[in-house]
Amino acid sequence: MSAAAQPTTISVVIPSLNSPLIDQVVQAIERQTAAGQIVETIVVGQDRHGRVPPGVRFVATPRPISAAAARNLGARLASGAYLLFLDSDCIAAPDLAERLLERHRSGCRLVGGSVAVEPGPYWVRCDNLLVFAPFLAAGDAGLRGWLPSLNLSVERALFERSGGFDERFPGAAGEDVDLCLRLRCMGAEPFFEPRAVVSHRPARATAGAVWAHLRGFGRAQIALQRGHGGQAAPRLNLGLARWSWLIMAGAPLLALWDVLGLYRSMPARARRWELLPGLVWGKLAWYWGVVEALMVYQKGRVAAPLC
Repeated sequence: MSAAAQPTTISVVIPSLNSPLIDQVVQAIERQTAAGQIVETIVVGQDRHGRVPPGVRFVATPRPISAAAARNLGARLASGAYLLFLDSDCIAAPDLAERLLERHRSGCRLVGGSVAVEPGPYWVRCDNLLVFAPFLAAGDAGLRGWLPSLNLSVERALFERSGGFDERFPGAAGEDVDLCLRLRCMGAEPFFEPRAVVSHRPARATAGAVWAHLRGFGRAQIALQRGHGGQAAPRLNLGLARWSWLIMAGAPLLALWDVLGLYRSMPARARRWELLPGLVWGKLAWYWGVVEALMVYQKGRVAAPLC
């Protein structure tokens, strides 16, 4: 059955680890203009604050589990034709589901929405720009190499055939790239729809939190390189492992170069130069994670977990 002909029902799956925003996330789903086509909202994880609203299917786990595992568990329980994965710190715009469904009806089997960078804490803005620069609401619609899982809609049958998210990714970094690359091999091209917007409000409001987050992304890049080669990380080559010390020595300059490139790719009105130090800090953490993972690879411990 073609995407245009099959039922356009949606199951929303939200991994949550005691999110203080989960009630707002669910309320935003309930206010969708396409609410009639959302058959269920499934929250998987833990809710220490008791904020999961009644009427939502809450699947409590006895211990914390990774975002990949939580999404897979929710997907196995879902009944909609499409799975909409949202993170528990993402507030959906009222027409998010409607915009995603428009793309599905046009034949797209894998669609990702955009991230709005709101005024707010300095380090939250830095983190959002560093991780989601290619997926900002001001961007252009079109095909992408991969899509982030914080705002991702996929045909459920296709997701099931792919085997879902790889649960060897222990945190929340890299599992979405891996999934998209595998789905591309199955013929589903990732399509970016910037009109399907979420406001991303993570708790990473300190320099240390941003460092840990971007360091994890750096480590994940080497795991992705092992699994997918240049498709995932075209700038990286496992042969660079022998030059890890040189990469680390040059990391401050490499980080500055990358951030300046980020500014060049942004509309002039969107550039916030006061964020420059924080962006360089976060990109330096990314290189730190890359070097750490390269050193592990060089020592021959490639049978360790992916990240």
